[in-house]
Amino acid sequence: MAYFRKEVTEVKLFFRICVLTLLPITAISFSGCSPESKAQFSQLGSSILNAAGVNVSGSQVGNFIDAGEKINAASRGLSDEQEYYLGRAVSASILQQYKLKTDPQVTRYLNKVGKLLATYSPRPETFSGYHFAILDSTEVNALSAPSGFVFVSRAFIAQVNDEDGLAAILAHEIAHVALGHGTAAISQANVTSALALLGKDAASYSGNSIAQQLVEPLGDSVSEVVETLMKKGYSRSQEYEADLMAAEILKKAGYQQAAVLAVLKNLSNHEMQGGGWYDTHPKPEKRISELEDEIKFPALSPEDAGYKIRRVRFAKTFGR
Repeated sequence: MAYFRKEVTEVKLFFRICVLTLLPITAISFSGCSPESKAQFSQLGSSILNAAGVNVSGSQVGNFIDAGEKINAASRGLSDEQEYYLGRAVSASILQQYKLKTDPQVTRYLNKVGKLLATYSPRPETFSGYHFAILDSTEVNALSAPSGFVFVSRAFIAQVNDEDGLAAILAHEIAHVALGHGTAAISQANVTSALALLGKDAASYSGNSIAQQLVEPLGDSVSEVVETLMKKGYSRSQEYEADLMAAEILKKAGYQQAAVLAVLKNLSNHEMQGGGWYDTHPKPEKRISELEDEIKFPALSPEDAGYKIRRVRFAKTFGR
C-alpha cells in the first residue's frame, strides 16, 4: 500500500510539473494581447493549476504570462529600429565609462576606413548606418554595440603601425555586429529571465525536493545586458567566429589578411598590462592558433603598392 501511495504521489507530481511547464508555453500566444485577455487567461490558468492540486494566486499566474512574453520576445528577436535604440543605450553606457576623443580629422578617417570595411561585411547596412569613434583612454579596448556603434581606444590604435592593423580591429568589431552577437545576448537575457521566473514559481508551488532539483538550475539571471557586452565579453566561439569574418572582410576590401594575426600577436606581447580588452577576450595565442588552423595567411608585404599608400595615409593622420 505504501508503494502504491508513493506511485500516486509521483504521478501527481509529474502531472503538476507538466501543467507548470505547458502554461507559460500556452501564454506565449497571449503575449501582446489586451490586459483584459491576459486577466481572463490568468483566471483560466488558476483554475487549471488548482484542479491539478497547485494552489496559486492571480499574480503568480501572471508570472507565467510574463515568462511567455519573454520567451516570445527572444524568439522574435529585435527589429532593426529596436536594435538601433538598444545600440544607442549601450553606447551611452560605454561613454559613461570612457571619454570620447574629439578629433574631427581622426574621426573622419576612422569612419572612412570603417564604413569601407562594413560594405564588405554580410551586413553592410544597419538602421542608421555604422558609426565609429575613438575613446580617449590609455586602456587597450575595442567595443561594438548593436546596430553598428563601434569604439576603439587611442591606446589600442597606438599599438598598431599601419592602416591594415587598424582595419583588422575595426573588421573584427564589424563582424560582431554583422553576426548579431550583441542582440544574441539580449535574446539570451530574455530566455534566462523567463526561466528564472518559472524556476522560482515552480519550486515554491511544489515544495518537493525532486521538483526543486529540476528547476534550481533555471534560477540564474543575467542582471544587465550591458555588463555582458562590456565586462564579461563574448564567448570564445563568438570571438573566433568574428576573427574568421574579419579576415574575410579584410581580403574583400583589399587589405592584408595577416593584419589580423599581427594585431593579435601584438596584443600577446603586451598581455601583462591587463584590463580592458585583456579582461574580456580569450588569450590571443589561442585565437592565433585557431585562425592559422583554418586559414593559410599570405605573409605581410610592406612592398605592396596599395599597402604603401595606406601606410602613408595612416602616418599622416596619426602623425607617426
